[in-house]
Amino acid sequence: MNEAVDFRNTEVAFAAKSNSELLKARFLFELLRNKRLVSLGNGFIQWALAIGLPVEWLIKATVFKHFCGGITLDSCTPLVDKLEETGVRAILDYSVEGQNTDNQFDKNVLLIKEEIENASKSKNIAFAVFKPTSIGRLEDFHAASQQKDFTSESFEAIKKRYAIIGETADALNQPIMIDAEESWMQTAADELAFNLMRKFNTDKVLIYNTFQLYLADRLVKLTDYTLRAKEEGFKLGAKLVRGAYMEKERARAKQMGYVSPICETKEATDALYDKAVEFVFEHTDTVGVFIGTHNEKSTLKAARLAMEHYQTLNHPNVWFGQLQGMSDQITYNMAEANARVAKLIPYGPVKEVLPYLIRRAEENTSIAGQTGRELSLLRKEMNRRKRATTVQNR
Repeated sequence: MNEAVDFRNTEVAFAAKSNSELLKARFLFELLRNKRLVSLGNGFIQWALAIGLPVEWLIKATVFKHFCGGITLDSCTPLVDKLEETGVRAILDYSVEGQNTDNQFDKNVLLIKEEIENASKSKNIAFAVFKPTSIGRLEDFHAASQQKDFTSESFEAIKKRYAIIGETADALNQPIMIDAEESWMQTAADELAFNLMRKFNTDKVLIYNTFQLYLADRLVKLTDYTLRAKEEGFKLGAKLVRGAYMEKERARAKQMGYVSPICETKEATDALYDKAVEFVFEHTDTVGVFIGTHNEKSTLKAARLAMEHYQTLNHPNVWFGQLQGMSDQITYNMAEANARVAKLIPYGPVKEVLPYLIRRAEENTSIAGQTGRELSLLRKEMNRRKRATTVQNR
């Protein structure tokens, strides 16, 4: 690992942003610092949309513009091209979830196939991606997870949709990620992802499943799946993230009277994440990994292990990534160090992407230091540019 990589280098981190874009980003994160304001704003937006008030323009001009790529696949192209100029690849994510009709699920399968085909034609797009509940009811995943019964008629339909997606990815040799969602539906989603890996990851890592390490049992699950893959002779694709449903998970556990599956502290989550990182690099013969984190220490740890095991940060089995609109100091400085790095870019109709945007707002208020870190880096770069302009004008 090149120890000269410095996540404090804001000139590299924000090279692709204009002065006006920096100013807008700073204003947005100033708002996200206020947890009460975020909570009230989320409630108001959901209420306003429910009764038909015209607030989509406000969402689109603020959080949507910052965290998303556009409404359609084609509308993301300018952002994808802009990222490529700095050595950063894109992951376009049609971020709809929690839908309820078979007609919509089948339509989404076609959209995901289009996403896979689009990615396969572009050197700038690293992965395709989909959410389980974009192609199946949350209730069906939940029922199958609770009963360990994957043979119901409704679940068979979900299996077929997974198969179509996997076959498309395999035919086009296009890697694809499967997002993680709520813990109570994840067992069934994990099994479907594992079955795709069993079929398509025989000689390369094509299918990746997501492991949310803020769930206390995820390292055990990662270990189990890795050993099963090793025994059966195929590759495991593992996207490691901390998680995105913390508020929802804790609220449900409290309401229903069971122990929250979330790690008790941020420190416990960090420790579990880093253990998972260590584990996957102990099994490089079996596991391809995507290090999805906004944590600088975890990124550096993974980078050092990548250098130790692969002697490069540019190995096809090791990717680093952050969400669009967050942690640019990691993304662009890692790209500068020649790492394989990508931005995950959600897209879709504003109303349907709203659950994702609400989680981003909640994440930035609940994770210790996240918003403050974003703000301090933005201010540092704005001050650096101001000083540089002053010197030039002397």
